[in-house]
Amino acid sequence: MSDPIKLGADDDLRRLLEQPVFAPRPRRPLIANAYRFRLCVALADALQLMVLGLIVRPAFPAAAATFSAGQTVQLGLLAAMLAVAARLAMRPPGQMGQEDTYATASRASLADFLAVMIVASLCWITLSQSITPSPQGRTAWFVAWAIGASCGAAGLRLAGARVAVRLQSGRNALIIGTADQARAIVAQLCAGPPAQWRVAGSFDDAAPGAIDAAVELVVRGTIDVVIVAVTGPNMSERVAKVANRLAGQPVRISLALDTPSLQCSHRLAFLDLADDPHAGFAGIAKRALDLLLSGSALLLLSPCMMLVALAIKLDSVGPVLFRQWRFGVGCHPIEVLKFRTMTAEARDITGERFTQARDPRVTRLGRILRRTSIDELPQLLNVLRGDMSLIGPRPHPLHMRVGSDYYFEAVARYRLRHRIRPGLTGWAQVNGSRGAVDTLEKAHRRVELDLYYIENWSLLLDLRILAMTAMGGFLSLDAD
Repeated sequence: MSDPIKLGADDDLRRLLEQPVFAPRPRRPLIANAYRFRLCVALADALQLMVLGLIVRPAFPAAAATFSAGQTVQLGLLAAMLAVAARLAMRPPGQMGQEDTYATASRASLADFLAVMIVASLCWITLSQSITPSPQGRTAWFVAWAIGASCGAAGLRLAGARVAVRLQSGRNALIIGTADQARAIVAQLCAGPPAQWRVAGSFDDAAPGAIDAAVELVVRGTIDVVIVAVTGPNMSERVAKVANRLAGQPVRISLALDTPSLQCSHRLAFLDLADDPHAGFAGIAKRALDLLLSGSALLLLSPCMMLVALAIKLDSVGPVLFRQWRFGVGCHPIEVLKFRTMTAEARDITGERFTQARDPRVTRLGRILRRTSIDELPQLLNVLRGDMSLIGPRPHPLHMRVGSDYYFEAVARYRLRHRIRPGLTGWAQVNGSRGAVDTLEKAHRRVELDLYYIENWSLLLDLRILAMTAMGGFLSLDAD
């Protein structure tokens, strides 16, 4: 019996093998994502709170005589941190991103006012009156600062809410399922706050070509959540069909529960089947870590990489870099860079042929580069470009085979490893699964380790993998 994971799921990957091209994945503005937008507003609030103290300071000579510009900035930084803590303490539990705009503005305004006044109280307690003449003037400065910061915080939230609506910062929803169910969900989503949901499309999964059209929208990278709304005796098969087609896409997939039959609920209820590993603050932090470390590594290692490039030129005829099409996030082809380790005429661009023990195609220098993983260093450029991450499943060549089958056909759930950006190193590599995957057993183990990483991903796990790699996880002394 055929594996249900493969049914209708691999034809699109086979088409990529014939003529791989870069997929058009438009990048959204930084502030178009709700999480990122809220982060930008919070940072702007902290900045205005710090700067406002400097702006009003010259109007109060007593304050200017007591606090230098540098000390004022330090006080502002302390107030900004206290304001964040106050906003979190006052936020109703379970209401993130769902509060009324005016309630959010009021809470931010009160938090900034309290933060500045707490800083003022600390100054009154710690500073001696003998070195701070005219305490009334200093008090007036703190009050003016607190009122200004309070008004600025409220203004930022109210203006931010208007900008969010204009940018349609809500989640772009795609609905797949029974026509009646889909219409009911569209009506409820459209009846909600305009900045929370935006329906990008609705497809009846029973209609010919509907799922293909839905997948096409997801592949473009403009969908935040796919809502599956099906009912009937064959519900599980229909849900599985949609989920399998989207298995390799970095998108949240939610099952819409039949809320009319739930007497205790009068609103939409979803059960998440899969999430987007790149979404939210954690995804932003992971990308920031990639940019920081890969940029720093390129600067530090650039002399070494220049020497390697020169050595390759002296060792054999041909280009310094080797480019190969591999699977990236969402099963999209990416062009991965490596230092060339084989003779120019023997390069394997397809990746279909495994490197054998003492492979004659590998140059003398190339054998050293492969065993020390120095040949992978140009992939730091892939990380900066956004094709890869420092940590993640290793990108496999499009034509990579296990026995007589393509890798994505031989191993069930293989497409799931493409839900996250491929990495320079990963959980599989630091756990001994390196080098050629020439048997089905090795292939299954590699995929299991990759899926473990995706299901348990955290910044702490990334740092652990980086530490294990730095302690020798990049070495492969039997590589040829």
